[in-house]
Order: sequence, then C-alpha cells, then structure tokens
Amino acid sequence: MTDKKDEWTGLDEARLVRLMRTAQRGSPDPAARERAFEAVRAEWRKAQSQVASPRPARRALWLAAASVGVIALAGALWLQPFAPQIASLDRAYGSVTTAGDPLAVGTRLRRGATLVTAADSGALLRYSPDLTLRLDAGTRVTLADADSLRLEDGRVYVAISPGAAVSYVVHTAAGDVRHVGTRFVVSTRGTGLDVAVRDGAVQVEAGSRAERAEAGEVLHIAADGSVVRSVLADDAPWAWVGKLPAPIVIEGKPLAAFLRWYATETGRRVTYADESTRARAAAAILHGSVDGLPPAQALAIVTASVDLEAVVPKEGPVLIRPTPH
Repeated sequence: MTDKKDEWTGLDEARLVRLMRTAQRGSPDPAARERAFEAVRAEWRKAQSQVASPRPARRALWLAAASVGVIALAGALWLQPFAPQIASLDRAYGSVTTAGDPLAVGTRLRRGATLVTAADSGALLRYSPDLTLRLDAGTRVTLADADSLRLEDGRVYVAISPGAAVSYVVHTAAGDVRHVGTRFVVSTRGTGLDVAVRDGAVQVEAGSRAERAEAGEVLHIAADGSVVRSVLADDAPWAWVGKLPAPIVIEGKPLAAFLRWYATETGRRVTYADESTRARAAAAILHGSVDGLPPAQALAIVTASVDLEAVVPKEGPVLIRPTPH
C-alpha cells in the first residue's frame, strides 16, 4: 500500500521543473524552486487528507483533477518576482551545476543560487566590471548577495580592481574574509580556513578575533580558532586561476590596454626597456582575438604581433622590449 506522503511523486516533480523553466526561460533559481516545491507539496498533502472516498477508481480521478490545480498553483508561485540577478557565468570548463542542473556560459545567476564545480572543473563569475570570482575544482558556494558569498567547500579567488569602491565578504564556517582593495584566495576543507593574499589586504574575522593579512601573506585558521601566519613561498595558491582568464577584447585596442589586463590577471608588474618602447605600447593597435588563452600564451602572441617581446622571469616584473634582430 502506498503511503499518502509518497503520492506526491504521482504529480511528477520533473514536470513541475519543466513548467518552471518555461516560465523563467532559463534554469530555475534553486531557492525559488524549492520554495515553490514546498508550497505545492503542502497543498497536495492538504488536498489528499480531504479525500472522502476510499474507492481506487474514484480516488484516482480525484487525484488527477487535484493535480491540475496543484500544477496551476506551482505556476502561480513560479511567476512571482524572482530573486535579483547578481552575477553571470562568464567562463567555465568541466561540469558546473546548480541544483543538479548544468549551467551554460552566459547564464545570469540569482541571489541565493548554489553553484558546484566537479573535479577537473572551474568557473569564472562576473559581478561587475570591477569584481570577478573564480571557483576552483571541487568547490561549492552560495551567492548570498551582490556583495557576499558563502564558501561551503573548496577554493575561490576574488579579484577586485584597484581603487574600486566595492565591498565583498567571503563567509565560511571558520570565519569571514573581507577585502581591503585586493585579490586573494580563500580555501576551506572541513572546518579549517586558509587565506592567501596576492595584493592589497584582507580582514579575517574568526569568532572574537580579527586578523589583517597583507600581500604575500597566508593565514591559516584552525577549527579551534588558532591562527598561523606565514609568508608565501611561490604562486601555488593561485596557479590554477590561469585556467579561467577574465574575458578580453583586443580588437582595435592599444597594446598598453592588453598589458594592463595581463598585469591584473597574473599579479606581475609590467615594465618597459625605455620610454620609446612605452610609447610604442601606447600607440600600437591590436587586431584579432586571444580571448580564452592563458595570459602567458596571450602575452607572447600579442607582443610578437607588434614586433616586441616580453621577457618573463621566474619572479619579479615582466620586461617589454623591442624584438632583437
């Protein structure tokens, strides 16, 4: 005998999801979808409790009629105002999902959405021209609002343009990380928290403690609240970020604009052999596209196209100079 509470499955949740997708013309917002589901389930169970006839045939007819009303309720709920769109999926590789549904590049993301990247996967989210977020493989986040995110598991890289009036907080179970004009990586597995600062500074708030970390520093916050501070030995915390470069259009733009993008993406300062080379970079107009290429590869292609070369040492600034002949 089927339990009444299980007869919800006869309504077909998949059909309700399709209805919602049609109403939204896109992937349903998980938070809104769950609210609709819960309301519809409650209505369905309430209606079931009012069935007077135990006869299978009559009960089946009644349930079929009731399902029409419940689906209508679902549609009405789904057509209520949605949570605002706060970011977009600008780039991705591998599997990126929300509520189990795959996300396509270009999808607008609503407040409250939970995103999951699988193994060997990653995503670049854009909130505004001054704020982007990268998700590493095996990461789960919830977009709390336009200025905050909850990192449940995995690793994120926050990039904010220098001088931009942007506020952003990464919430974790171990504490909150607030930017102070910076680019940084936050990672958490289990109950611990690691923060590596690429440039600028961050404020880390864990319980009653507040710690500030500057560029080149790493903070590890353990489950008991203890803090260990260390100095970055290499670029390992953000080596994975190069797989998700921010989109760039170079067609009709000067080389100097591309070099600013390169510096932002890599954290490397760009210098020039002399003032004449600096002037060439400002005047040289680029053509074509390098969008999607890793910054190092894009740099080599672009500088060669204007008869310049980039000298990229293991550490320190990148030097732009005329191509030797």
